[in-house]
Amino acid sequence: MRTEELESCNLFLIRKMASNAPDVLDAENQILSRHVSHFYTGFLLSSTFAPSHRPVLLTGSRRDGEIGIRSQSDFETPIPHATRHYTPLLKSEIEQAARLAAALEAVAADTSRSHWRFFRALSLYVETRSIRNNLERLHQYCRCIEGLIMAEPGKALKQFKSRTELFIGPRHHDLMGEMYEVRSAVEHLHEHRYLETFDPEVRLGLLRQEVVAKHIARTTLARIAGKDTILQHFANSASPASFWALTAQERRGIWGEPINPDDALADCDPNYISDGLLGKP
Repeated sequence: MRTEELESCNLFLIRKMASNAPDVLDAENQILSRHVSHFYTGFLLSSTFAPSHRPVLLTGSRRDGEIGIRSQSDFETPIPHATRHYTPLLKSEIEQAARLAAALEAVAADTSRSHWRFFRALSLYVETRSIRNNLERLHQYCRCIEGLIMAEPGKALKQFKSRTELFIGPRHHDLMGEMYEVRSAVEHLHEHRYLETFDPEVRLGLLRQEVVAKHIARTTLARIAGKDTILQHFANSASPASFWALTAQERRGIWGEPINPDDALADCDPNYISDGLLGKP
């Protein structure tokens, strides 16, 4: 079955290097696997794609024209979304993924400073792309965003709305407040407020919020990863505190123009989303 899946693949990422010991599964394989993993993470940041099969990672060696597979493992499979199951992977997204892969490799190799906080938010985003439950995905994408805004104690909701102005502009306070309320309900096991009674409009609203939260998390992490002058302000726990202490004009000068979160819903047609996809028993 895995062989048939591999034969049906239409995109392959190949990284190679000259080997001193091609018959041994050693640090060279680990280096190449890390490079491919960074490229795959770049894809998750540049695109909302979802493959039809589990992405597979194969490592091995080539000697005298013969290729031998040394190990096989799987990446976690991104979940196709109810609003658009299988989005095309565009050439521009592949190119952006390559740039992000190079940037992530450079950051990982930089031992002069800690990048713990950035990589924690990034790993949470990558893990969330494979969660099947829509409400839990919304919860975790909001946590990704929280990891970047680093709200002060007792001001989480207020600053979740105000500090995300930097990312998406000032017109979305109500939306961000609603998203944070859902995030808190899931965090404290109060999902029944939204799910106990099936209401298609409520479920559709949650679906839209998840799409927007994913878009914000994805685009902000991609911008941070792709530009060191921004990354340095989100690298570790001390960096965001100093960044958010700057004036709004100074932060805007560093960050650049905000994105429009409504772009994430441009192709969301509720007529194609059945009650079954919304979780009706």
